[in-house]
Amino acid sequence: MKRAKILFMLASAILLAVNSVFAQNGRPLTLEECVGIALRDNSTLRNAERRAQIAGTQVMSARAGVLPSLSASLSSGKFRQGDRTLLGDVPVGIDPVTGQALYERRTITQPGYSTNSNSARLDADVLLFDFGASWNRIRQANAAEESSSKTFQSTKQNTILQVHQRYFGYLKELQLLGVYEEAVKSSEEQQKRTESMYEIGSVAQGDVFRAKTQTGQDRINLITQKNLVSTARNFLNVAMGRPADAELNVVDIEAEPQFRDYNLEDVVKMAIDKNPELQSYQYEMKRARLGKRIAMSAYLPSFSLGGSYGRSHNEFSRVYSDFSKNWSGSVGLSMRLNLFNGFSDQANVDREVLNYRIAEEDLQNRLRNLRLEAEQALLSLEAWREITAINTDNLVSAQEDLRLAQERYRVGAGTLLDIINAQVNVTRAKSTLVRAKYDSKIAYAQLQATMGTLGQ
Repeated sequence: MKRAKILFMLASAILLAVNSVFAQNGRPLTLEECVGIALRDNSTLRNAERRAQIAGTQVMSARAGVLPSLSASLSSGKFRQGDRTLLGDVPVGIDPVTGQALYERRTITQPGYSTNSNSARLDADVLLFDFGASWNRIRQANAAEESSSKTFQSTKQNTILQVHQRYFGYLKELQLLGVYEEAVKSSEEQQKRTESMYEIGSVAQGDVFRAKTQTGQDRINLITQKNLVSTARNFLNVAMGRPADAELNVVDIEAEPQFRDYNLEDVVKMAIDKNPELQSYQYEMKRARLGKRIAMSAYLPSFSLGGSYGRSHNEFSRVYSDFSKNWSGSVGLSMRLNLFNGFSDQANVDREVLNYRIAEEDLQNRLRNLRLEAEQALLSLEAWREITAINTDNLVSAQEDLRLAQERYRVGAGTLLDIINAQVNVTRAKSTLVRAKYDSKIAYAQLQATMGTLGQ
């Protein structure tokens, strides 16, 4: 056993080392690989699995209520008592007149003694009937185990969703970083052209200042975006159960997203059938309903059959030999009925009724929120289609407008403000396309999680 434990620890250390090298060698991780790391290392998910295992042990404990209980005890010892002194009436003679005994109170000394004590005992008890309370406890424990299992599945799906969200979020910020780098490069080139034109006297000095201002603003945007990239990377690392500042490269998804068309009612119907969080609430309702039955059974009697067999003697050998002697035994039927315990039984009933109503309300509230999440995801997907179609044309127009503004400015027919506005429009159009692309992927992952099909 010890050797197996050492081998397991060694294997775990090697796995961690390989993972560390894998994460730092610059090899980009795919979305599937990031999900796999999260399913293995995410702390929230691992604890959810442990809670499901704990719920399984509670089923075993509940089953003990309908099984016979056996106990055995053995004892062997020595009892020793020292000399004792006490006051007592001691006869000292006969009354010559009455002929009755005469007594005098004196101190009496009793010598000490010692004796051996040996015993063996076997007790058995089995529940005969308690109006279904014990079986309901088993059913309740099973419902709690199912609820915990569904909670684990829900946590697993939420972990996968979180990785999807942060993976696409990280890619989005990286792509936006490229957009802002292009904006800085464009502003710097325009600043150089403006300075050259100023040197030959074709533009005013004010244009140089405006060009510098725009370059500075684009650099500020770039610095801000670099921080957002770092933050998005940290979030993805944490979702995978890794240190926030760990090195991380991911594989970009170049292809445009292709999504299946969904109807809101179909999404809600699928969610009711497969969403593990909803199923967890349903099992919680079942558990509370059984809890009420168990609480109500406290007003009813329970019947059990018990028996015992014991042996005892001062001599050790006689306890474990000659079994026809030195024994005692009992067998009997018992009934237990709680007559009054300070209204605790009623409090238990009221509590389980409230637990049922809480679970029922949680289920209805989750259904409402689930429908809202599905509707928002569907709207986001539809908006992505429309925004992409519109903004693709906008980007082409903005780039052409920038080219014309630069040409007009070069020949003295335009202003620098026209160029700055055109550059801003190009940057905005590119940013909008990037956000629409990755936000639609996030919305689709959310839609799948709502239906309970993400990761399946």
